Amino acid sequence: EILQFYTNTDSLSWDVVPRYMDYMSDIAFDYAEEFSRRCFLKHQTAPVYNYLFTYFSPRAFSAKMIQMAYPDHEADQFIGCGACHADELIHLFKTNIDKIPFTPPTDDDLVLMNNLIKAWTTFAKTGNPNCVELNVIWKPDTIQNPCFMEMGKVWKSTDGILFPERIEFWDRIYEKYSYLY
Repeated sequence: EILQFYTNTDSLSWDVVPRYMDYMSDIAFDYAEEFSRRCFLKHQTAPVYNYLFTYFSPRAFSAKMIQMAYPDHEADQFIGCGACHADELIHLFKTNIDKIPFTPPTDDDLVLMNNLIKAWTTFAKTGNPNCVELNVIWKPDTIQNPCFMEMGKVWKSTDGILFPERIEFWDRIYEKYSYLY
């Protein structure tokens, strides 16, 4: 049932890598993030700000690690998978990780880095990430009006939850099989 949902096939191959990456992301991060989001919104009185980091850069950990892990395969086939968990951190913090060579930031990277730093420091100071430099309003997420900031080359406020079709699938799976736990 799960394999069919993600790959629309009964077997795995290099052709379904992007959808397999969605599956891995969902079970490791995305469904837990949605569960946490629901808990925060239900029990927290302070505003909740949600985001999806979609900016893909050759500087990202994921891009470099995929190239190291699969040197015999074209790394380009993984580009469609997009940014991965924690890829934004390379744009915020200097790292000294062995075997991952430093790549200087591009002009687009620098714009993104400035936006991230400004939004995160403004949020740390005020509890609200909005600042003039972003040129977009980052709306607080609510149960009635779910929304998130998509952080790509251009930042945009987006209505709804992250990955709704996949979250609804996991809601159904947990409802269907929760009696086992």
